[in-house]
Amino acid sequence: MTLTKVEQIEALESRRDALLAQIAALTASEVGGGPDTAGSGDHVQQVAYRKSLYEELEQLQRSIGLLRGPWIVKRQGRLA
Repeated sequence: MTLTKVEQIEALESRRDALLAQIAALTASEVGGGPDTAGSGDHVQQVAYRKSLYEELEQLQRSIGLLRGPWIVKRQGRLA
């Protein structure tokens, strides 16, 4: 099933909104909210996880912009 351009934009915007909510919910006690940690056999790369969320957000914004395409604002009239 092929999505229309409008449906593609809506799907990307839905993912972007969910991602923004996920980023906003990050706290020191949530995965991704704190610093990297290493212990006895465990290593949690929270900074890398958080960075991947921001990179995905940037890619989504870029994709939405590409799908919307360029636009020009025309105005008529005189400036006072």
